[in-house]
Amino acid sequence: MEKKRLDIMTDIETLGRGIDCTVFQIAAMAFDVTTGEILRTFDMVADISKETPIVDGATIKWWLDTNKELLHKLLNAGICSESELIKAFYDWIVSFGDEYEIHLWGNGILFDNNIIRSHMQKIGLVYPIGYNKDRDMRTIVELASMKSSLSEKELRKKFHIEGTTVHDAFDDVRNQISVVHNCYKIIMN
Repeated sequence: MEKKRLDIMTDIETLGRGIDCTVFQIAAMAFDVTTGEILRTFDMVADISKETPIVDGATIKWWLDTNKELLHKLLNAGICSESELIKAFYDWIVSFGDEYEIHLWGNGILFDNNIIRSHMQKIGLVYPIGYNKDRDMRTIVELASMKSSLSEKELRKKFHIEGTTVHDAFDDVRNQISVVHNCYKIIMN
């Protein structure tokens, strides 16, 4: 039996840029790339005091210069350890079952997807995404830009959802789906 395709967009918020940095928020949405319909959501925040955080000073400075109120809000919303956050996200992905071939999208697979993979492996989990099923939002935006008369920056701005909070992973995922779906339409038309 052929598996059904399922696209999942993900975004993480971290305290660093390294592969082992502390991840304190993961958001994801299963979606239909052709329609933009959101099918299921995941959003969870870790309490960074439950494990020793791995922090990058430049990232902390970036957060403080970008949106320290959001950082404060998110860090105080944490309910589980980082390991429990990673395990919960793993469980959410595998809950879709074997009938699906999951394509995991990130706004840069070498950041989001790679850090998620590394953290899953660190706690003994097998990354549940096939070796050729990671998807990069940046690639589809570049291709849509090449086909349209808009720059990548203009495309991202055009399809940004009003009233969303930048760098809240849940809102970022909603915006990333909007951009990917609309870029898909540009490419396919």
